[in-house]
Amino acid sequence: MSNDDTKAAESNVDTSQSDLKHQYRSMNLEQLKALMNDSTVSKNQKKKIKKQIQWMESVDGRKDRRKEKRKQRALKKKHLFEEHEKDASVELPPKPKKPRKEKISTTLGFSEHVHVAVDLSFDEYMTNHDLSKLRKQLGWCYQENRRCAKPVQYHICGLSDRMKGDMDQSYINWDVHFDLPLYEQFKKEDLVYLSSESPDVLEMVEAGKVYVIGGLVDHNRHKGLTHRIASEHGLIAKRLPLEEHIDMKTRKVLTVNHVFNCIVAFCELQDWKQALMRAIPARKGALPLQCET
Repeated sequence: MSNDDTKAAESNVDTSQSDLKHQYRSMNLEQLKALMNDSTVSKNQKKKIKKQIQWMESVDGRKDRRKEKRKQRALKKKHLFEEHEKDASVELPPKPKKPRKEKISTTLGFSEHVHVAVDLSFDEYMTNHDLSKLRKQLGWCYQENRRCAKPVQYHICGLSDRMKGDMDQSYINWDVHFDLPLYEQFKKEDLVYLSSESPDVLEMVEAGKVYVIGGLVDHNRHKGLTHRIASEHGLIAKRLPLEEHIDMKTRKVLTVNHVFNCIVAFCELQDWKQALMRAIPARKGALPLQCET
């Protein structure tokens, strides 16, 4: 075999490995096990595939553990009531009634509302552990939107089967928009992609615009990915005005729910400094700038 042929063969192997990296997480259990016996798959990839197999095989076990925890909580609650019934001198505190909240999500008057969308097109770049974190962040966004004074129209775009896999099933009752993938759901001219790499600053939040948060938990492994993809799709990209209003002791990388909270807080307060100080957790060490630029 000539040197050119050898290089071509190596290139093909590299390409197949690269393709595999972003495909094996969408495979079923049988396909993954077959890959473990494939001699063209590298040892490093096999380690990752083995973890994926272990995660998929433990799905039922995780569901059973959650079910058992709910059962134990119910038994504990029942036991507590029985104990109080035996001792009439002790009264149980009245169960607080949660006020029924009005429905937030609406498809009417698109241009009258602020829209925030989480773009879930990054599954292939995340491990199962990363996905688990993202599921929690989506839930925290929902909680914040339900209790804030000025809720936005919350869109979850492109929820995949893999993402649904280990979500708490209460999500099906969330008061949110479960939409098609981002670029199928909205017009490009309505989208503003939020990216810390953008040189352009988000100064105002406008009704009729969709502010997009990249649904990516990657611990900086894919730095600049969301900004690059937004640019490739010809979208406007802007960053939150962090350095203009606050001084952060840690790196200026926020989670999905922190970015969401910043937008929601600004909708209420109409002041970036106040909004950022409210939304960014204290552990970030954020301090308001005395002299804004």
